[in-house]
Amino acid sequence: MFFVYEVLLYLVLILGIPFFLLRGQKLSNLRERAGFYRSPARSHDLWLHAVSVGEAIAARPVMTAIERMRPETSVVITTTTITGQAQAKRMYPNATITYFPFDFTFAVRRFLDHHQPRAFATMETEIWPNVTRIAKSRGVKMLLANGRLSDRSFPRYRFAAPLLRRVLRLYDRILTREDLDRERFVAIGAPREIVETSGNVKFDYEPDETPLTIASELTALIGGRPVFILGSTIEGEDEMLIPELERLKDVFVIIAPRKPERFDVVASLLAGKNVGRASARLVGLKPDLRFLLLDTIGELARMYRFATAAFVGGSLVNAGGHNPIEPAAVGIPTCFGPSMTNFREIASRLLDNDAAQQVNSAREAIDFAQRMIRDSAAHDAMSSAARRVVAENRGASERTARRIVELLA
Repeated sequence: MFFVYEVLLYLVLILGIPFFLLRGQKLSNLRERAGFYRSPARSHDLWLHAVSVGEAIAARPVMTAIERMRPETSVVITTTTITGQAQAKRMYPNATITYFPFDFTFAVRRFLDHHQPRAFATMETEIWPNVTRIAKSRGVKMLLANGRLSDRSFPRYRFAAPLLRRVLRLYDRILTREDLDRERFVAIGAPREIVETSGNVKFDYEPDETPLTIASELTALIGGRPVFILGSTIEGEDEMLIPELERLKDVFVIIAPRKPERFDVVASLLAGKNVGRASARLVGLKPDLRFLLLDTIGELARMYRFATAAFVGGSLVNAGGHNPIEPAAVGIPTCFGPSMTNFREIASRLLDNDAAQQVNSAREAIDFAQRMIRDSAAHDAMSSAARRVVAENRGASERTARRIVELLA
């Protein structure tokens, strides 16, 4: 079965390269993903995988706890995306940062030969058969942290259960966000005795207090106006939301597309409006600026503290949503659309405690912003509730770190 899987991988590679080239996708990480490195080989205690920006941020409190429990731990951190790589390099200056290897046998072996980890921990549900099989055969301890199986992904994983059953049995620990995720992992073949509910590490998010380099310029541009942030928006949402923004009068609006390839697309949607781009570092912009396009990487989380209200994207279209903890943790009243299956537990706890609001259209998102701006009592109540929900659900990072350290004993 593993042989069939690898043959399929090669077929995907052959068919996929022309597609990526036609789309202009960067292949600058190809060398490292194939297991070829310019740095000298060295051993590491822990291999931590965080696929992209969100996972790299979520791993921070776990890493902090590991550093406290076992200060001598050496770590190699991998990401899959270019944006995740940039975020990891900023957040973890003392770790080795590289790309996750392609799941081909040769690439995995070269990675393990070069970095020589003793334990592997992946954030979220990143299950790679060859990485798991080959690492385990070399005595690497295996842990899956913050595991979830969304309503949308669970049927696909269940379809692949014959292969996944063999892979999941190689793990030493699988830590899930909630009991429903635990039962779903067992249903696709994970041994019940290795699966436990540890909570969601994203509740342990600690806001980055480092000031933005453009903080003073941004404060001057805002000029005391209310601020509405559209965070992590994706294709289909900007097209719905931007026309509705005209209803917000004397409000400073910050739009932060999720993916860099959307920056220019969103800029074109804002053409003709009084808009500036954050990548220009706010130099020479007029003080009556109405819209700011956040076309930089890694600044949205610190930008939320300027907001009066926020919308979290990936949720008005069927994409599963993005993390509402970042604005909630700093007490920003937040709304999101109905598609939040990727953050089901977080969304439910916020909604159940009146700490966020679900909206079903772009118009409702703007209605929410207007209410938070005009009704200070409603704003303050939701702000307090958001901070409280985040504080009451902390602790998963500590439990996750403890399990990882146990594997290194």
